[in-house]
Amino acid sequence: MRIANLAESPVRSLDLANEAPLAARHPVGAVSWPGGLRLTGWVRRPADGGAPPLVEAYLDGERIAHASADAWREIAEGGAASIEPAFTLTLPRFLADGAARRIDVRQGERALSGSPVPILAFADGLEAELTARSALRDEAARAALFDLACPDAVPFGAFEAWDARFFPVPAGPRLAKPLAVAAIGEATAGRKTLDAPASSGQVGAVLAPDGGPTRFDAGDLVRFLEGPGASCPVIVLALAGTVLRPGAAARLAAALEADPSAEIAYGDLLLAGPDGPATPLLLPAFDEERFREQGSAAFAFAMKRGPAIKAARRGIADLVRLFLAPLEGGGGLSAHLHLPGAAFVLPEFDLPALNEAFAEAITAHLAARGIAADIHTRPETSLPAIRIRRRSAARPTITILLDAATSPEPDIAEAVEALEASRSKGRVELVVLARGADEVLREKLKLDGIALLDVEPREGYAARLGRAAEPLESDLLCFLDARLRPEGADWLEEMASRLEDPRTGAVGPVVTSPLGAIVEAGLVLRPAGRAVPAFRDRMAGDPGTGDALHVARQVSALGKACLLLRRTDFLAVGGFDPLLFPHSGGEIDLSLKLRALGRRLVVAPDAALVLASDVRETESRAETRLRERAERLLFARWPDAFASDAFYSPLLDRGPVPYSGLAWPPGRALARRSTLAPARPIPPGW
Repeated sequence: MRIANLAESPVRSLDLANEAPLAARHPVGAVSWPGGLRLTGWVRRPADGGAPPLVEAYLDGERIAHASADAWREIAEGGAASIEPAFTLTLPRFLADGAARRIDVRQGERALSGSPVPILAFADGLEAELTARSALRDEAARAALFDLACPDAVPFGAFEAWDARFFPVPAGPRLAKPLAVAAIGEATAGRKTLDAPASSGQVGAVLAPDGGPTRFDAGDLVRFLEGPGASCPVIVLALAGTVLRPGAAARLAAALEADPSAEIAYGDLLLAGPDGPATPLLLPAFDEERFREQGSAAFAFAMKRGPAIKAARRGIADLVRLFLAPLEGGGGLSAHLHLPGAAFVLPEFDLPALNEAFAEAITAHLAARGIAADIHTRPETSLPAIRIRRRSAARPTITILLDAATSPEPDIAEAVEALEASRSKGRVELVVLARGADEVLREKLKLDGIALLDVEPREGYAARLGRAAEPLESDLLCFLDARLRPEGADWLEEMASRLEDPRTGAVGPVVTSPLGAIVEAGLVLRPAGRAVPAFRDRMAGDPGTGDALHVARQVSALGKACLLLRRTDFLAVGGFDPLLFPHSGGEIDLSLKLRALGRRLVVAPDAALVLASDVRETESRAETRLRERAERLLFARWPDAFASDAFYSPLLDRGPVPYSGLAWPPGRALARRSTLAPARPIPPGW
């Protein structure tokens, strides 16, 4: 190898027959434009395992942005997979002027695959741009589709500028009547809450702690509300030291006064740190499972005066229990309203002390509802968190429907062996769904007492699972992909314990790849009509945004890799729809039918399964067309569910990677609940 026209050219001999594979032949990384002023991609992991690689963006030769590749992404190459550093690069906002540009993206001196990247961004989205132009207002509806397909976002670190831009002070209506404010805790911290500018002029009181940082004397609350606060229709209750943000009280009070069935309203939180700006915690609509396992919204909220007095007179003297009081009184999900937007700044807190207080409050709450459960704290979290496992008087019967009719064909014998620990505990049956099983496998399954259901050559996912489930008589059904392997012996018991709650309709685990990347942990519904996996850019053990991966939480839909539900619920909603969703989308439709029935969909973080191999499925053209049709039908059947995912904040990024930033512009910050309207009928064939 010689450099031409250079007299002192170095010479190197290459033995092409025995040369090791050249990593340089593979791209150094890749970059793409998801929309707005963000670029996402990945780069090669440093050979020395050093600092995260630096990615730089250039416009006309001038560096305009840079970012460290400090996240992770699973990259598939030639049927194999690897975990490589990933990045999100945010470009400066002066580029959001409606002009098309091409951005060079490099790692070191090497350009990433996909560079230069064409971008097109607008200050507040194309819809707002055209609405402001009188001659083009008729095109605003079409522009909204562009904004959905190419959403803009900014990183969480830009929260202050983002908040000032979209939630200016004062925000919301003025208070028509005085507001009561009660701070729970020591007097010094309580005065900080009452003396905050947004609390000035309100009727305030500090309720002294009584046996814990969230506990108070119930009589003190009643005396305050019947005395100085008698003219206040709404009371704000918060941990001492919490700061009410300007305009938040009026928004929360107005939402409660406008909704007769609501008792409690809560907003989003800012978590104060020792240094630097506060961290935003953008919450879902009322998530009973998460709020019972994680202390967050219960530390600062607004409540109507009447329900607060009734709860205190029943003996509820704890901030967390007061937040959950409507459930103890037999109320449903309509009692809680979530108002998107940062309403409170929580103070720094003593995590061990607050963890203990939170566990005690939830124990008392469950006891008041007659629920027997084992409770353990989760010390590895940033927010107070516990693990709840209900006790069962009688173990339910469970049938696992092991779906081996997938492509590529899984190792059925290995999958059956991996489930032996679950079967050995009793009351668990196994049915294998396979296509073209040989006689050796048939005989082995028969000797092991395992039923085998032959799958017809052209039978779709929905039809085969529905046919397998129909004749069963077990209490619970577990639809399980045969490529999954349990990571613990009690994964099934953990999921089944969640179904001890009659309001829970289905439970899903956390599924990871062999390399440790999260594959499934619930789905997020997008306004454009698609369902995307939550936290698919994270590794196993990652806490997720707001510790969401460390606690059980509700989701709008569950994936089909593993799904546990009651047989009666499955039949009540009609199971999978083999006509509208023969190959894909059926699990999302089933999830939404369960939610419309009033059931909750829960992700159990302590139930972990892993894919057996990294073999990648290739989607055929026919399968792509069926998937795209399923997405259109889902959007038509469930427009409200896709327009605003109840368990995903409208203020969060609407791009392909959920929880990766703040939406620019944000969605509508209207009061919302987690309930769902029934499906719209879709005539067959349409």
